[in-house]
Amino acid sequence: MKKIGLLVVSLLSIFLVACSNQKSANGKLNVVTTFYPVYEFTKQVAGDTANVKLLIGAGTEPHEYEPSAKAVATIQDADAFVYENENMETWVPKLLKTLKKDKVNVVKASGKMLLLPGTEEEEDHDHGKEGHHHEYDPHVWLSPKRAIKMVENIRDSLSKRYPDKKATFQKNAAAYIKKLEALDKEYAAGLANAKQKSFVTQHAAFRYLALDYGLKQVPISGLSPDSEPSAARLAELTKYIKKNNIKYIYFEENASQALASTLAKETDVKLDVLNPLESLTEKQTKDGADYISIMKSNLKALKKTTDQEGAEISAEKEENTKTVQNGYFEDSAVKDRTLSDYAGQWQSVYPYLQDGTLNQVFDYKAKLSGKMTAAEYKAYYEKGYKTDVSHINITDKTMEFVVNGQKKKYTYKYVGKHTLTYSKGNRGVRFMFEATDPDAGKYKYVQFSDHNIAPTKAAHFHIFYGGESQEALFNELENWPTYYPTKLSGQEIAQEMLAH
Repeated sequence: MKKIGLLVVSLLSIFLVACSNQKSANGKLNVVTTFYPVYEFTKQVAGDTANVKLLIGAGTEPHEYEPSAKAVATIQDADAFVYENENMETWVPKLLKTLKKDKVNVVKASGKMLLLPGTEEEEDHDHGKEGHHHEYDPHVWLSPKRAIKMVENIRDSLSKRYPDKKATFQKNAAAYIKKLEALDKEYAAGLANAKQKSFVTQHAAFRYLALDYGLKQVPISGLSPDSEPSAARLAELTKYIKKNNIKYIYFEENASQALASTLAKETDVKLDVLNPLESLTEKQTKDGADYISIMKSNLKALKKTTDQEGAEISAEKEENTKTVQNGYFEDSAVKDRTLSDYAGQWQSVYPYLQDGTLNQVFDYKAKLSGKMTAAEYKAYYEKGYKTDVSHINITDKTMEFVVNGQKKKYTYKYVGKHTLTYSKGNRGVRFMFEATDPDAGKYKYVQFSDHNIAPTKAAHFHIFYGGESQEALFNELENWPTYYPTKLSGQEIAQEMLAH
């Protein structure tokens, strides 16, 4: 009996080992993904080389998700974990601190893509729950152009980690990207001649789509797809809809008939769906829906607005642009500052312009403003950022300028402030310092501008310097060498620039 018992134990052990090594046995990778678009893109790249698991199903908000102990274990046991961006899956940074990185490969699908500043989504914006705020807007997958970039990032990351499967990843990705490129062309053609460029949404998730195809997303708050607005909110919406002659309001899911009939009765507005594709329902999956088919449905819905003549729709609450940061302030608010406001180790952004790190910033600026092309913005900032001073190290009394590795250090005193008025009507304050060293040369007179007008620690600054006089520097408006903390990477600096 002992021999039989030992035999059973041995066989059970072999069975368990075989199960735990199933990946090795069938040659497939085990890949865990977070929410639908990440799952879909990863599955398309991996194909038959991997078992791709979706972590967050329908009915759960990806940014509100909290992984259970079982889910964490599943991720840890996987070969790879793919997520979109920490601004979407806000729980991922905490998770990554617990993972054994040498045992699971982590892939960030958005890669080095810069994100737009986030927006505050107010009460009742989604599913009747309280709103949320993204520091940066993560909804890049809703633009086919950026979906292509995500697929490329997943392809490249997996290829780097699993070179033996690189050829398959590249082949699969190429086939899928071809479909996404066709989708991109369909969007570009369908929206190129939009008669109405503004579209109104209940969920502020479509800014990248709007930006990449020449449209303007206008989000509104205080609407839920499954409940009617309050009487006060209804009155506000009625006035707003009539004033802007809005024909459609887009929800992320089918709105209740009660809401539809109430708004239709009061304003003649129609309700339609723009699917943010954060998940697919079981029914949608059974019906064969996928990223491309849903995005085609989104385009069809959008065209109900863009194919109709219409003026630009204003936001309900226009953003206040006349802020101190933008150069609007009272003289009485301007206060003296000390060199300690600028203390720290700083690096020039000029090398990042030269190596292409800032190209995304210029592309965004071109699309957001429409005033210049990306190439024109780059040329403008080329002139503005140009400098041979790679680093500046500042204490509360000294500045050290680094040029080609050579350091020149001088002691400075504060000599006052000066307000400049620009052609646009806004203003800027220069805070002036003067070297006490007789050999300071072109670094004798220094002025700082950091968009602040009173004592505060600078997050970045523009600097002006020369050997002639402070007054001579006031006339320099085209060259403003710009510096960020040395500890920041080029990617982080570019993201900061876009945010501010």
